[in-house]
Amino acid sequence: MPVLHLEKHGRIPDEEACKILRFLEECYGRFRPGGLDLVDVDIFENDDLWHSHMAAERRRAGVTSADLDDAFIVAHDAWTGVPRISISLERKQDMSQLVWDGALRHEVGHSILHGALEYYVLPTPSVLTKAAQEFPSLASHLRNIVYLLALSVKDAEVTRLVLSNGHVEDQVAYARFVMEATEQDLQAWDISSIAAEARVLCLVGRLKDIAPAMVLASRPEISCLNLGEVEESLEYLPQELRRALFETMTETLNHLDKDTFTNIQTAAAVSVAKIVEPVMRTSIPK
Repeated sequence: MPVLHLEKHGRIPDEEACKILRFLEECYGRFRPGGLDLVDVDIFENDDLWHSHMAAERRRAGVTSADLDDAFIVAHDAWTGVPRISISLERKQDMSQLVWDGALRHEVGHSILHGALEYYVLPTPSVLTKAAQEFPSLASHLRNIVYLLALSVKDAEVTRLVLSNGHVEDQVAYARFVMEATEQDLQAWDISSIAAEARVLCLVGRLKDIAPAMVLASRPEISCLNLGEVEESLEYLPQELRRALFETMTETLNHLDKDTFTNIQTAAAVSVAKIVEPVMRTSIPK
């Protein structure tokens, strides 16, 4: 089991910190990861401390992809080469204990599968480069598209790992929570009417949100979450685009390999065919 190196930011009750560490230790004890020696655990009193600290870390590491801290319940990165789980206690107030446990366990999975710097320094798949040549307005958004696609792939991989270790109930709760469209999602979609590339970003971003749920829905023998729930979370989108998201995620999952980088290439190819090209050609109505 890896050593957990704790750093507290702000006023963190000792009892709460110990409770989180015990939970993480239990997770690692169940997963029994090989080759993982150290995990940094940063606990923040509130979101403001989290945002300011992570912004400084992003600058220090030279991270240039979009800041999506608000999209995560708990976050994982390996920008320094050491896996790090970042936790804001303020966020715990907005969800059930089951969702919170599912989020923590999910990030443990990331530290096991994606706990090296290479998983955060991603080349742009050639299929996306070619798409940007055909649609030049996409070029400035490629880094964020790759980042979002990688998030969806890595979340799917982690969900499979966690399920294989027998954790279903908290993963269902977590998946239901993260796939629900937020007010920010709805506003972003309304604003995206100004440009096709903005719609592409909105849609690719939603792949990350539905990835855990799609994995769970593909396992009806163990999970009560179904595809109807996923479709309901996307009901603000036109039917054609809901179908495009379903087909993209389904095909990506059907070809999911043990190699994350191969999986990202697959997701990119499917996304270009199902989402990027149709939207950029405006053949799918908003």
